[in-house]
Amino acid sequence: IRQYNRRDYYKLFSAVFQQFAPLPGTVAENVAQGEDVDLARMWDCLDKAGVAEAVRELPQGENTHLGRQLYLDGVELSGGQMQKLMLARALYKNGPIVVLDEPTAALDPIAESQLYQKYHELTQNSTSVYISHRLASTRFCDRVLLVEDGGIAEEGTHDSLLERGGRYAYLFDIQRKYYAGSADLKGVADHE
Repeated sequence: IRQYNRRDYYKLFSAVFQQFAPLPGTVAENVAQGEDVDLARMWDCLDKAGVAEAVRELPQGENTHLGRQLYLDGVELSGGQMQKLMLARALYKNGPIVVLDEPTAALDPIAESQLYQKYHELTQNSTSVYISHRLASTRFCDRVLLVEDGGIAEEGTHDSLLERGGRYAYLFDIQRKYYAGSADLKGVADHE
């Protein structure tokens, strides 16, 4: 990594982390991250991330300030809306390597599954790394690594790991039981 120019290296990555902070500025500035804002591209990314309608309903649309620490007119988005905004930011950056580290922690499992599936479709030409404790979100991944005790405990596809009946299958079965009794999540449990 020391062989590469740091700025060039950072340009390769579009990342969405579980812990994030919006930039002090407008929605548009948050999506574009300081670049000149291409409004058509910004709205396309907001739409793909599933947050465009919420932004349209803000007092000043994409020009609405985020946060109340610096702006008297600033708004606070919900956790789910903010995570979707961060996904729009990653889409806008369009790095060839996408890293999603628990980016949907504030979403319910159905919304999370839909968002991961949508994101998977949108990043077909990228190398994508998804980090998640919710194992149902790994169904569409080409390769799953179960990391435990500082190393790779199991490796394969979602289906092959379930068939193997090891630790991944055990953990998945525990998580599935939480969803089996919920009418709202029945489709998730049935799908598995």
